[in-house]
Amino acid sequence: MVAASHIPVSQVMTSYPGELLHMDTVGLAQVVSVSGKWYVLVVVDNFSQFSWDEAFGFVRDLVLRLRNESHKAMRAIRSDNGREFRNSRFENFCCDLGLEHQFSSPYTPPQNGVVERKNCTLVEMAWMMLDEHRTPRRFWAEAVNTACYIANRIFLRAFLGKTSYELRFGRQPNVKHLRAFGCRAFHVWILESKQVVETCEVSFDETMSWISPAFEFSGDDEEGTPIFVDEEGADDVGDTGATAPAAAPAPSATSSDDDGGPLPMASSSLSQ
Repeated sequence: MVAASHIPVSQVMTSYPGELLHMDTVGLAQVVSVSGKWYVLVVVDNFSQFSWDEAFGFVRDLVLRLRNESHKAMRAIRSDNGREFRNSRFENFCCDLGLEHQFSSPYTPPQNGVVERKNCTLVEMAWMMLDEHRTPRRFWAEAVNTACYIANRIFLRAFLGKTSYELRFGRQPNVKHLRAFGCRAFHVWILESKQVVETCEVSFDETMSWISPAFEFSGDDEEGTPIFVDEEGADDVGDTGATAPAAAPAPSATSSDDDGGPLPMASSSLSQ
């Protein structure tokens, strides 16, 4: 028996941003990130294809924020059957807000193809950015973060001819502030206050990597190494049974920016 091919979608299936959110996990990572992350949870808006990268607490805040931003109702969330989605906390959350929680059939990623394709795009972009300046694999979370930020601002939504950012915010994105990922940059340290501050009065050397020629890679941190354990795209990768080390740190407490900057999550937040 030969499985039937998935028929490509030839039109936009939703009418406005926030009507349907697709969610999926990517991981386990080959190496813990510098911020203590092992997995990525990607969230994609069906209409605009705008994407975020969040843990449960921030998904909750994201949904509430989207509901407040629009007078139109959020209708549904679509995910696979991973434990991070099929649990009482998530179901109670959807029930309280009147959201339909749609599940794709086991081992049928095309049923949630919007976010599955986004996963591949973000991982491939992150891999290329890391290799461009020989950045160690432990910076994979920052690379995925940057990939998501860029994708929202440069890729045109099929059939609508606008970027995801423009469809969500109603204006074209400003990309003049973007710099080459992995280039040499500088922290500004104020001697008197002993604090690192943000300032526009700095420069970026985009012709030079921050990595010293004498830098030595080791093990899974080597350039060219896949970012995730199963990077060939196994179905329901977040539910394969692979686990992070027992000492994995707790999720970060920082939230995404107002424009949907992504936030990779720690493995411990997947345990329900």
